[in-house]
Amino acid sequence: MTNSFLRKPLLPLAILGALSAVQLAGCNSGSSETSNSPTTSTSGSGKRYKIGFANLTEDIPFAVRVREGIEKAAKDAGNVDLVTADNKLDGATALANADNFITQGVQGVIEFQTDEKFGKAIMDKMKEKNIPVVAIDIPMPGATFFGVDNPVAGKLAGEGLGKWIKKNWDGKVDALIMLELPQSGPVPAARMKGQRDGLEGVIGKIPENKVKHLDSKNTLEEANKLVSDTLITLPGAKHIAVVCINDDTAAGAIAAAERAGRAKDIAVVAVDASERGREQIRKPGSPQIGSTASFPEKYGEKILPRLIEALEGKKLPEKFYTTHEFLTKDNVDKFYPNDKK
Repeated sequence: MTNSFLRKPLLPLAILGALSAVQLAGCNSGSSETSNSPTTSTSGSGKRYKIGFANLTEDIPFAVRVREGIEKAAKDAGNVDLVTADNKLDGATALANADNFITQGVQGVIEFQTDEKFGKAIMDKMKEKNIPVVAIDIPMPGATFFGVDNPVAGKLAGEGLGKWIKKNWDGKVDALIMLELPQSGPVPAARMKGQRDGLEGVIGKIPENKVKHLDSKNTLEEANKLVSDTLITLPGAKHIAVVCINDDTAAGAIAAAERAGRAKDIAVVAVDASERGREQIRKPGSPQIGSTASFPEKYGEKILPRLIEALEGKKLPEKFYTTHEFLTKDNVDKFYPNDKK
């Protein structure tokens, strides 16, 4: 989610990130597409393929980078007509987009949608038409999973936070705030568990009575409200660790602490490394120690060749993953040198 989710997700979860903007509830199939005509490459030869890509949302930077990367990969492939749609962070809209893809005769689908409850319904439609599907960041039954390796990405963030706390707070934690995304099921949960495991692996076990599990709804606004309310219950805490499903929820936590005059009381990490997160990490004295990068701009170059192979008769794997790095103020410019250009 974001990354994504969870990037929402995980986005981003991707996203868990992902996954990081105001949660919308639209379910209008007529307005779900982001373009009426496919992205088409005029180069190359041989058999052409029509592939549908349903994006998580156009309101989250992580998801936008995913779309841009897939569009680039489609053009580079030379034999792909890409039909894009916007799932608008809504399961019913994702289901309508799936119907739209079938109507348009797509041969393969890349699906980025956050509502676990709609995954089976979408996949039932695709299976009936023998359409192979790659699901980004949130699994769907029968689809190939691609995205964040959530336990690994989470652990990198947690370990980074633990090392910072050990160095700057002598390993002391008064409270642990976990900005989670329960609606999207076990994948973002694995991201959050990875962060806690990584943190505790460095500084030791944190008693459960010091842990605040908060349902961030994958949005900055909800995280802001929840952390504001939680800080009131922790008046004497000076060492508050915050682990986040993505950078937008991290931004919400930081805004809440700054408004309360308690920015120095928190240390924050996330799994995302979005533009917003990288900007925050670079700020002198920022409460955000770092964020695990999933490189959404490279998703397309990893996914599309596999999907084309499947359309040519090769079996898709059950799952495959992006690569990860924990970005801090010390290395963020190495991985994203063009941010300030």
